[in-house]
Amino acid sequence: MMTRPLFLAFVLVSAVPGITAADAGAADLAAPPVAVFAALDDRFEGPDQLQAGLTTLRLHNRGEEPHQLQLLKLADDKSPADLAASLREQAQVPPWAKHMGGPNGVGAGETAEATVYLEPGTYVVICAIPTKDQRPHAALGMQKTVRVTHTAPSDAEFIGNVHMAMFDYEFVVVQKVDSGPHTFYVVNRGHQAHQVSLVQLNPGASTDDMLAAFGSPQRSPLPGKLMGGMAGLEPGGRGTFSASLSPGRYAMMCLFPNPAAHDSHAAKGMVMNFTVDK
Repeated sequence: MMTRPLFLAFVLVSAVPGITAADAGAADLAAPPVAVFAALDDRFEGPDQLQAGLTTLRLHNRGEEPHQLQLLKLADDKSPADLAASLREQAQVPPWAKHMGGPNGVGAGETAEATVYLEPGTYVVICAIPTKDQRPHAALGMQKTVRVTHTAPSDAEFIGNVHMAMFDYEFVVVQKVDSGPHTFYVVNRGHQAHQVSLVQLNPGASTDDMLAAFGSPQRSPLPGKLMGGMAGLEPGGRGTFSASLSPGRYAMMCLFPNPAAHDSHAAKGMVMNFTVDK
């Protein structure tokens, strides 16, 4: 839903510096380190400590249900135990845990990848995708503590060939997306946390069908394929995610809850449909 003038959209997407794929060779940037995590249906497996700076997070879904890796940075006076207690009681992320991105949801046996900038501190990775009874996996214990240690300062230069921005409640992508591998550079230009769930729709299916399946207590099969994306980012947050697209119909959706209306940001219109040609 591109309601903004294209030139204004380009300015807003590009205002935070990112490097396009064409610029990458000239910039001669070293690839960021890769941290590999596995998602099972009741836990994460992966490193306990990472270094600060640009980091690529790679998620392998070894469970039977869809999973994501949402990175949360805790306030200095809060602990992973505080987060676990809050999630058990409220089943939602408290305001003192900041959304720092990560690879978004993929199905069983699939892999997703996202690159983010890590600041020193205490983090917890969670899966906020709900179970069949609509409670997030994190509330059932799918949490892992990760300590990020100080290193020499580095610039947060992200490399992407597709630039996009998230607003309240709208996605803006200024380039045409063709088939093949892509790295999406995304920045949150809204006033609240947002995320990007990338899905490939089945023939004849719509985004309404996908949203209905997400909210169904029967957990009916999804009318499409989860392709990853970027887990939640706070306002001003940025990063990249990778996806290889074949010809077909796709949608980007923000599935963050809208507690006041008991629905999602997507239900408020934060959906962008697009077609990838051959």
